[in-house]
Amino acid sequence: YMCALDADGRRRDLAERPELRLGAVEIIAPSEYMVRPPQPPVFLFVVEVSYTAVSSGMLRCMAATIQHTLDRLPGGERTQIGLITFDSTLHFYSLDGGAPAMHVVTETDEVFLPQPHDLLVNLSEHKETVASAFERLPAMFANTQSTEVALGPALKAAYQVAQHVGGKIAVFSCSRPTVGEGALRNREAAGGKGNTKEGQTTSLLRPDTEFYKTLAVDCSKQQLCVDLWCCHAAYADLASMGQLPRFTGGSTYYYPNFSDVEQGEKLSRDLQHNLTRLQGLEAVLRVRASRGLRIANFYGNFIIRSSDLLALPNVDEDKAFAVEIAHEETVLSSSSACVQAALLYTTTEGERRIRCLTMEVPVTSALTTMFESADMEGTVSLMSRIAADTALNAKLLDGAERLQSVCMDVLRNYRSLCPPQAKNTSQLLLPESLKLLPLYSLALMKSALFTQTSEIRADERSYMLLLTASMSCFQATSLMHPRLFRVHPPAPSSTPDGLPPPLPLAAHALEATAVYILDDGLALTLWLGRGTPPQLLQNLFGWPSLDGVDAASLRLLPPNASAESAEVNRLVETLRGQRTWGWMPLRVVKQGVADAPFVRALVEDQTKQMMSYAEYIAHCHRYVLSKVS
Repeated sequence: YMCALDADGRRRDLAERPELRLGAVEIIAPSEYMVRPPQPPVFLFVVEVSYTAVSSGMLRCMAATIQHTLDRLPGGERTQIGLITFDSTLHFYSLDGGAPAMHVVTETDEVFLPQPHDLLVNLSEHKETVASAFERLPAMFANTQSTEVALGPALKAAYQVAQHVGGKIAVFSCSRPTVGEGALRNREAAGGKGNTKEGQTTSLLRPDTEFYKTLAVDCSKQQLCVDLWCCHAAYADLASMGQLPRFTGGSTYYYPNFSDVEQGEKLSRDLQHNLTRLQGLEAVLRVRASRGLRIANFYGNFIIRSSDLLALPNVDEDKAFAVEIAHEETVLSSSSACVQAALLYTTTEGERRIRCLTMEVPVTSALTTMFESADMEGTVSLMSRIAADTALNAKLLDGAERLQSVCMDVLRNYRSLCPPQAKNTSQLLLPESLKLLPLYSLALMKSALFTQTSEIRADERSYMLLLTASMSCFQATSLMHPRLFRVHPPAPSSTPDGLPPPLPLAAHALEATAVYILDDGLALTLWLGRGTPPQLLQNLFGWPSLDGVDAASLRLLPPNASAESAEVNRLVETLRGQRTWGWMPLRVVKQGVADAPFVRALVEDQTKQMMSYAEYIAHCHRYVLSKVS
């Protein structure tokens, strides 16, 4: 890789080698980077067909979505597909004939395949049979009364079906597993709803069995990724089942109290996005740093093969990984340092590639320069992952205290670097790049991750922990600190992207005669004040009054119904267009009626457990002054 230098001391082939002058390059990997032929895209659907799955509408919604997404699955003529359903027994489907054939296996203690081959078929060759199987699925189990669920045996069967090739296993669950290996007990009921005691709350965030982690490790070795779709009406023990996506590079989707009527569109759109998004197969990720630096920790959904190598059976456009870098030497001798991430993966078209991301950053001995260069979203995202990891390994309170400690230390260290004349002021000194750090820290401590309240169920908290581990910086800040906009009366001005000016997340910003919309990155909430004008309600929903009306059942009228409806629909679509990681449903709530999640999002207000933003700023200031003095 040597080359002669020109008169300026630069390589003569610099213009011909993009990897030497660009921060992001993709290289077609030679044959020595392959231990087998490139993996084809494989989709194996493992679907619960119990009474709960049928009555909630999950089975119908899932089957209809997959049936209409078959033509858009990546991979072309290489794509393979399979189907397993389960209740208290396992059902396998032969899809290689003119019509689908079902094989029932009642043995769940020692799982075996009814036929060793042909449970995965080429989609392009058997598309009509596959489509017919999903079309018939809801009718086949329409009259089922089974309430027992053998999820563990179904997963082991799926592993046997796909272990020779790898791929993606999509698991759809509506009930807590009760039969065979992987059966889970109702730990939440044992401690009471919400489990507000610290010890009980923390124990519910840890897996109750090693079965799911052990299976996830086996799946990762065979390049199998597991996506988990939870549509449970009761406690599911997501902390245990969530080990599957956590260690296989998968995704977790959570729809509490699922109803096809209210959440069907959300599940359908999420499933379409999951199946068709840009993704890489059988990947490994290696991160390197310059001499004097070392990789201290990784955060995300993966298994660590060695000190700097992550195993990723599947990697997609929505995943993010955090890397914590520490100093190995007290002083770095060079004027700059480099960090490089190299991802070896297979495209869905069957091409083996290496994507190299390289960043060179200057080295400085001036801490003030480092503060000025800090990235707010990156800092907060890393803090949230570290705090979540602390909470899982210790207690929730320890995670919240870790957040507060980091925030306080940043403010104290920055003030100690300020010139003497600046220190004489009684104001809290904040670096411009991190001026929102106290607000984000407080918001995260008030989030579902750390708040001690019976309103937050164990599964919801576990879902937030799983989500925090793999979401992007933009999604992390959106979830911590939602955006609040006034819909009516309309604001006199708007931002360049066509949105009203954002409002502070505090009750004083709300009026009982107005309508607001809250965007937390996962859902949109339309909040109707008690005094909302009847004519506005008529123009938005077709109802002059909401007395006796369940707000959750309300649907916006189409844009051509009225000028107000057109404006709200435009605002909703604009907000949805800014969130690329998933589709956000619109929920309608009335002031004072089932609006607790909306009120909880007002993070600048005081709560029973936490101080307001103004009080927290004052608390930070007193702490910093006491330490600096």
